[in-house]
Amino acid sequence: MRLQPLREMFKIPNTKVGIAFAIIVPLLFSIIWLTGYHDATDHLDRLQAAVVNEDGTQADALADQMIDGLPFDAKLASYADAKEQLDQNNIAMLIVIPEAFTENLAKQSDTSLKFYMNSSNSQVALSAAESAARQMTASIAGSNVQAEIVKENPIGNFATSMVPMILGFIVFIAFMTMNIQMNIVTQIVNRKFGKWQVFWNKQLLLLIIGLVVTTITVTIHYFANDTAASYMQLWGYELLVVFACISFTQMSFAIFGNAGALFNVAMIPFQLMAAGNIIPADLLSPVFRVIGAALPASNGVQGFSQLIYAGHSVSSTILHLGLILVITFLLSCLALMWKKQQPIQYVKKDDTAAAV
Repeated sequence: MRLQPLREMFKIPNTKVGIAFAIIVPLLFSIIWLTGYHDATDHLDRLQAAVVNEDGTQADALADQMIDGLPFDAKLASYADAKEQLDQNNIAMLIVIPEAFTENLAKQSDTSLKFYMNSSNSQVALSAAESAARQMTASIAGSNVQAEIVKENPIGNFATSMVPMILGFIVFIAFMTMNIQMNIVTQIVNRKFGKWQVFWNKQLLLLIIGLVVTTITVTIHYFANDTAASYMQLWGYELLVVFACISFTQMSFAIFGNAGALFNVAMIPFQLMAAGNIIPADLLSPVFRVIGAALPASNGVQGFSQLIYAGHSVSSTILHLGLILVITFLLSCLALMWKKQQPIQYVKKDDTAAAV
């Protein structure tokens, strides 16, 4: 078999780039995930919990015992404050010692402790919280105490639980892929027009694409799923996520050129880890949490988990996404300023064409 076509393939840079992707991408995921998830479940003490004592001073000793016995970082709190923290996913579990609990214990009457959890939390956090709840009730008074587990913001249709990933993460993949093609188009068009003219025309195109994609995706998922947030809440937040993803992936190509595609791919495992839908972000090391906070998809998934399940405020992720959008856009502009203008190839019209 003649290998001349194979030799010709290796003369084309795209062949080497494709091989590099095939080798580097699995290595990146392996290194980042094995490092980021290393012994993550051994750090349950990073998860927060709140204990609410509604039984008065006679249950103070029991409340202290609970706080010391939980695998989480637990504190006493009022019900109103703890419930707000639970709704915001700032705590993994809310424990309520009900009124007359110690009295029922003394009488050896059947009683229960209430354990509140947020369904929008990751399955790892929910499983750890349920396990801790059952162990706690068993250690206090054996069979006399039952664990009454209440999961807030339940979702009836399992498919709805996938919506935060679709709206928050898949759009990053979509625009990362789009900007690979846009980078090629930009290189071609730059031969005919000034770099800033091409840049601003491309921004207009990206603006239109972002509006269209946002409207289509949000409309489909709003009417196909039972969501706590309104249509405009979802649409506005998705628009911010979309533009942050567009700007971030565009910046990668502006700074790194064709290698920007590899940089964008390298950000995927960080975003999946920090999104919090696999394990709570609190279980990750501070380095990975900081990186995740600076990336669009991880903030997108976290925000949509709140909007889809509970419809609560997502001001913190809105702030992060806004900063990502502004900073990455400015970096793209700065990178373009430093780049030299490609020689413009003027096409001479023939006399016939000019006459027409």
